[in-house]
Amino acid sequence: MRLALLCLTLAFLSFSIHAESNSGLKKHFEADQQIRSAESRQNGNTPDLKDEIARRLYVFSALANGDLNTADDFFYASIILQHTNLEFVAEELKSMSNENHLLAYYLAQKAYQLGHEKGAWLIAATYNRYLENAAIDVNKYGLKYDNTRVYLQNNSITDEERILRGLPPVQSVLFSK
Repeated sequence: MRLALLCLTLAFLSFSIHAESNSGLKKHFEADQQIRSAESRQNGNTPDLKDEIARRLYVFSALANGDLNTADDFFYASIILQHTNLEFVAEELKSMSNENHLLAYYLAQKAYQLGHEKGAWLIAATYNRYLENAAIDVNKYGLKYDNTRVYLQNNSITDEERILRGLPPVQSVLFSK
């Protein structure tokens, strides 16, 4: 099921064209950012589960309908999915849907490929969030970002090791535009 969802999503991503940004998605992104702002936190406001779910459902609908067109669209969608809610499980915060973090990673890749200035940073952030919530050692398998490029935390990990952990090979993680 997960593989089918991922393949379907990647197929939609490949149809991206240069068009107008999705204004509804931008509004959802802005709401996502506003509730997470320092001002909101100082006022005691926290993200509302119902609103968070509505934003994610909007992203899924936009993906399914081919309504992500620009680098900004893919960036906004990635950020929204990156903010998938966490819940306490045995006194540890765990993602309610870690597949959303993996999908956010692929959306960040597309944002980067389309030229988004923060795309490379988001690639590392989403991939590492996915690893973290999958209880996979970020220091061993994760990515780093240094304002110009994304690179491996640990170059000694082989593709065979990555695949055994259920991770993509290096060439799939490190890519060029």
